[in-house]
Amino acid sequence: MNSAADMPLLPDDFITGVANKHNVTKTELEALLLALKDYSGAEIAEKLAISQPAVRKRLGESYRKLGIEGSGNKKIYNLKQKLYAQYQGIQENFTSPKEDWGEAVDVDGFRGRETDIKDLEEWIVGNANDSVRCRLVAVLGMGGIGKTVIAAKVAQEIQSQFDYLIWRSLRNAPPLSEILNQLLRFLPHDAEDYLTVSENNKILLLIDILRKHRCLIILDNVESVLRSSEGKTQEWAGEYEPGYENYGYFFKKVAETSHESCLLITSREKPKEVAVLEGKNLPVKVLQLSSLNLEEAREILLDKGCKCTDEQLEELVKRYSGNPLALKIVGTTVYDLFSNNITEFLREIQEENAVYGDIRSLLETQFNRLSDLEKQVMYRLAIHREYLSLAQLKNDLRTTDVESKILEVVESLLRRSLIEKEANTSRFRQQSVVMEYVNESYIEKVTHEFSEKKNRSLFMPILYYKRDRLIISGKHKND
Repeated sequence: MNSAADMPLLPDDFITGVANKHNVTKTELEALLLALKDYSGAEIAEKLAISQPAVRKRLGESYRKLGIEGSGNKKIYNLKQKLYAQYQGIQENFTSPKEDWGEAVDVDGFRGRETDIKDLEEWIVGNANDSVRCRLVAVLGMGGIGKTVIAAKVAQEIQSQFDYLIWRSLRNAPPLSEILNQLLRFLPHDAEDYLTVSENNKILLLIDILRKHRCLIILDNVESVLRSSEGKTQEWAGEYEPGYENYGYFFKKVAETSHESCLLITSREKPKEVAVLEGKNLPVKVLQLSSLNLEEAREILLDKGCKCTDEQLEELVKRYSGNPLALKIVGTTVYDLFSNNITEFLREIQEENAVYGDIRSLLETQFNRLSDLEKQVMYRLAIHREYLSLAQLKNDLRTTDVESKILEVVESLLRRSLIEKEANTSRFRQQSVVMEYVNESYIEKVTHEFSEKKNRSLFMPILYYKRDRLIISGKHKND
């Protein structure tokens, strides 16, 4: 093939797919498609009802974004060569991206969360409105809410939009250098000595790859490298374990550096860099996963063989805050212990406690990571069992160390996915299942302290439930 005209005409949808990956706009693409069909500048101008300088500008921008060099007709020839080679799979295979799914979960039976999936897809790959593509996306939520599975579902749906996809779990808290080595081992580059260079240089090498190739990197369970505040008077969410601080630098570099790739993370807690960099019109976005709706919850229970009335379903979703894992555990319990009799199970948890077994372990893991000041606020929210404003919380805790730190404490609890904010207000509360666990923990704490005759100033002795509310008999000595 000695000229551009000798090359076969490529499908428009293939050209459009390549152009979209390089952020070629809709108007630029219109001119480009005509140029690839050998229309002259004057013919393109006439067909699009624009001036010839406008045609040259649109084509020039397209060539720049697609990395095409040369002058005059040489550019269109070089572009056709590159597109033809890509289409034939000689240089790059755009239809079969290279993938390494690591420990990603199976999502064949996944249902629901349509709105959340749509939001994530638009943030990561963009949409027809030329929205900002995100360089860093975080999926956050309490344990069991479904962060990993929705990340896997979205990655599966959009994998064809990327040249490379790699999934890694941080559950066992690998050092950043180990994760970087795995990423660099999988992704294409020419640095033969990447294993021996510094951690910072590995990050810079990875950023260079993210510029040259469209990559989707998923890091699951990021909370594993974040520091627990257990046993400390005050310490807030989003800080890193000693020796893991460079994860923060890595997230920051990925978020702030210009490239067409995306880092998708899941975590129970929001890393501090994400909190600083996220924004409505910024390339860092956060999806805070919330309760399943009734139909999504019904599907989970049906998968376990449990059928229930609408009223029973509403009660279960309310009691367990629509948490998918908690509902799966409930489904197993109802099947194993109650022969699929939901009525008997509901009667049992009303008489006893809805927080049991693996559900208690799930909540305990997150609650134990809190600082002492955070626990004080959690106890107070659990006692009131309703939305409280910052002013109400501050007044409730006016004689404690929390009073002067109320903003930091509440913000930290939000970042830990343990409280939720009422829409369009500054009021906060706990989800039902969290509230029940914290109430139980508080009663155990006060009972233990009273039995050992410690901290008598906190609360005096009688605590009990009445009509599903925690009743405290006796007053704080400072009230």
